[in-house]
Amino acid sequence: MACEREQLTQLIERKNLRATEARCRILELLHETHEHYTPEEMLEALRERGKPLSIATLYQNLQKLSETGLIARFVGPDGHTRYDVNTRPHHHLVCKICGRMVDVGVEGPLASLRPRALFAEEEGEVAAWQVGDVHLEFHGVCPACQARQADRERPTA
Repeated sequence: MACEREQLTQLIERKNLRATEARCRILELLHETHEHYTPEEMLEALRERGKPLSIATLYQNLQKLSETGLIARFVGPDGHTRYDVNTRPHHHLVCKICGRMVDVGVEGPLASLRPRALFAEEEGEVAAWQVGDVHLEFHGVCPACQARQADRERPTA
């Protein structure tokens, strides 16, 4: 869902923050693209849109936006810190080739999933854990990478 500037301003102000230009630019980018950017990727995407920010301004605002719950901060499968505008519970579908991440839901009774120990000596400890939430990652090949693979495999005339 793309957000208009007025909606972004209201979202920010509801969290008792000032709706600065930097905060609006960051949220606008995340709402429009639904990407899971690293700070460096976000810096480049904002620059390409003609809306650059300094690295210090970006980091300060990412910190504030994630602290207030306007965006989610997480470590992606590549080990890099990433930011997501989707703060509702969800899971990710990750391309094994290009790394693209897509937010997905899961059909079925996730609440009934329970971890089980893989090693006998850890059974008691694993059973004693209080699980707060579950995050799944599905790994596969995205349609764009599938198409590129198919193009490379086509015989040339």
